[in-house]
Amino acid sequence: MQIESIDHVVVPVRSLEASGEPFERLGLKLTAETRHRGRGTSNRVFFVGGESNEFNVELLGVHDAEFANPLYTGAIERGGGTIARLMLRTTGIRGTIEKLARHGGASVLEQVAREDGTPICEVAEVQGAYLGFPAGIIQYAEARGSAHARHVASGLLGHRFPLKRLDHLAAMAPDLEAATRWWGEVLGVPVFGEVRAPGIIIRQLKMGDAILELLGPDGPDSRLAGRPAGLSSMCAFEVDDLDAAVALARERGFTAPDPNKGILPGTRVATIAAGELGGLGLQLLEYV
Repeated sequence: MQIESIDHVVVPVRSLEASGEPFERLGLKLTAETRHRGRGTSNRVFFVGGESNEFNVELLGVHDAEFANPLYTGAIERGGGTIARLMLRTTGIRGTIEKLARHGGASVLEQVAREDGTPICEVAEVQGAYLGFPAGIIQYAEARGSAHARHVASGLLGHRFPLKRLDHLAAMAPDLEAATRWWGEVLGVPVFGEVRAPGIIIRQLKMGDAILELLGPDGPDSRLAGRPAGLSSMCAFEVDDLDAAVALARERGFTAPDPNKGILPGTRVATIAAGELGGLGLQLLEYV
């Protein structure tokens, strides 16, 4: 059993066309709409990264609520546009399911296919008392290298905005110590590092070359004390030249702020606000 990488985030939306517009205006290439057989959903996706670290943001629409996952229909009813689920890529999905079941998180393996029946992947829900947000595991029918080569050949990595790779996602843990143990013992993802700042503890869990940050308060007076568990609706992407990326975002109609020193040591950041991208914040991060 192995979690190979952070694969993608699922962002349910009311309209795939309208929700894709700001990402395309920013300069990102999105796939055409793909319908999922028997699931009542369809998606548009943008990919970032190389063969070994490809990650995607999945904008997910619902065209038949009778067959769609209630997690997604509920998210759309609440307005949509924010991350509803984190998906983790595994090399042995059945073994992962068995491990989860031994820890009280029984999951059902589901098949996902295109409308013509072509297999896309197998997925299963991740369940755990200390998870704190919806997550799933995924294993693709197509090999990673083949899929990436196909995406490159079809121009899907030919963005006009310089996102290099996913750097990190962040989640407020229901109990930081218990959540850290759960990720290590159940999913085999140990702590990679820890960062402390006033009022906050960040436990870094590395999967592939991207990080899931588990956040917790450093004491009862922390600004995070009492905050509910959940996944932040923001993706942090590395860029090579933050100033140039900010300037480009502004040229395309976004109000990206001036870069500031990041919480992570040796970084500068600027964030395109979630409200300008339909609900998903996009942090631009440069290592210096």
